[in-house]
Amino acid sequence: MDITPEVWETVTGLKCEGLKLGKGTIEGLEEYNKITFYRSSLRNPQAAGKGFQVGGLAVYPRILAFIIVWILTPRGHNHAVLHEEDLILMNCIMNQIKVN
Repeated sequence: MDITPEVWETVTGLKCEGLKLGKGTIEGLEEYNKITFYRSSLRNPQAAGKGFQVGGLAVYPRILAFIIVWILTPRGHNHAVLHEEDLILMNCIMNQIKVN
């Protein structure tokens, strides 16, 4: 069942606004680069290893990463590795970009 934004707003009282992001969709985030963003979130950007591990992140991005992978986009495996969708969501939250 596909819910229209009008029905959603009437039932929940929440407005459907902001960027529509999904798997592989980053329209409206032309300046976003996952590697640059990930390195900017590290405690030591020169020590970036393989993959997007949570262990090297600074405190705020690390807490945000765990909230995303445990609560917002729960998964049943490896919570210590960020997916591209997790990085996009982190970028939007840290830059105060509205996401639908």
